[in-house]
Amino acid sequence: MIDFIGFYHSKDLKTTRQFYEGLLGFKLWKDQGACLIFDLFGHGKIGFCDHFKKTSSSDDCLTFVYERVEDVIDVRDQLMSHGILCDPVKTNPTLFKITHFFARDPDGHRIEFSSVFWIEYA
Repeated sequence: MIDFIGFYHSKDLKTTRQFYEGLLGFKLWKDQGACLIFDLFGHGKIGFCDHFKKTSSSDDCLTFVYERVEDVIDVRDQLMSHGILCDPVKTNPTLFKITHFFARDPDGHRIEFSSVFWIEYA
């Protein structure tokens, strides 16, 4: 395998682009007209398409992993400053060994921003 792309429904690609590119800083890798694909800093890609049928967003969970807890807190602060509702940052050092919070993107997809203690980065 050389890459991974997860695709999700978008009801408004312009708003989706503003959120993922403008707010989160993901680089647009390919604009296919009906789909936008963003690079996840060399760790795979995520795509949003306006022709997909909407499914239950409550079942989605897109998890973005950061190297430092401070990065997770910074992302939350940035989202909150743009009016995005976010859950409080929580640390679970025993069960999952993570510090994380949840928010929702403009299409209602549940997003987790996490820093994990068990991954060693080179």
